[in-house]
Amino acid sequence: MEKKTSQWRMSQAALMVLIGSIIVSSIVSPSLAYILGALSGSLLLVLINVVHVIYKKRRSRPNNLDKNRN
Repeated sequence: MEKKTSQWRMSQAALMVLIGSIIVSSIVSPSLAYILGALSGSLLLVLINVVHVIYKKRRSRPNNLDKNRN
């Protein structure tokens, strides 16, 4: 039996890392630079995942443009 994995798994992990880093930073030593770094890293991972999902979806779609041109 195969496990189904979400295509948004990397975005979910980025969100969990962001939440964890904000909590830990708030407890240990509140630093705006650390929180902004975690935020920018998480946003970068989410953007990479969005591009990957869109690219994967477009490649799996059949190309009907060539058939309609004749």
